[in-house]
Amino acid sequence: MNLKKSMLLLLGVAATTIALTGCSMKQSGTTATAAPIVTNSPMPVNTTQAPMNTAMAPETSPASEDLGMNSGVNAANATTGAMNGATSGTANGAINGATNMASSMTPAQADRLAEQVEEAVERLSEVDDAEAVISNDRVLVAVEFDDQYSAGLDDRMKQMITEAVQKVDDGLKDIEITDDSTLYGQVKGLGERLAKATGLDELADDFGDLWDRITGR
Repeated sequence: MNLKKSMLLLLGVAATTIALTGCSMKQSGTTATAAPIVTNSPMPVNTTQAPMNTAMAPETSPASEDLGMNSGVNAANATTGAMNGATSGTANGAINGATNMASSMTPAQADRLAEQVEEAVERLSEVDDAEAVISNDRVLVAVEFDDQYSAGLDDRMKQMITEAVQKVDDGLKDIEITDDSTLYGQVKGLGERLAKATGLDELADDFGDLWDRITGR
């Protein structure tokens, strides 16, 4: 019995030693293996690039830009010049037309215009009677005042008569007025001769003399 126990004891010690040795070997000799690193497969690189669009808009040269700008400026200047020319031509034509019309007025036209002037002046309450004679753009007006008007031919009355004449025809720029009874008769007589004349030049000298007498007073 003692021998068996001794043998069993030895076997137990041996088994324990072996077990302990195995554990020690596991702790010291076994190295943990790291998980393999998974390497992603490289992404395919697209080495084929889209060709660059080499068709570019042609660059405008400074010379062509200047040419275009100059053309625009020249066109604008030409248009402005045409407008100014047309305006000047129209204005000059109108002025020359009015001058020619006045210089070419017939005695009958001058006599009819003089009658219209007389009627316009006589509509003034202060005026009793008026006579007028016209030569081109000049007009002589002689007036007789109403008996109740005593201020005479003052500046106010001259202005009223002038405005009345120009309402008939604003082309009559030179207007001379008199209230002298002698000159009144001369204006009336010249007007009667005007109605029978064949041309204004027949009365030009007499009209000029009468004009000077009225303006010289």
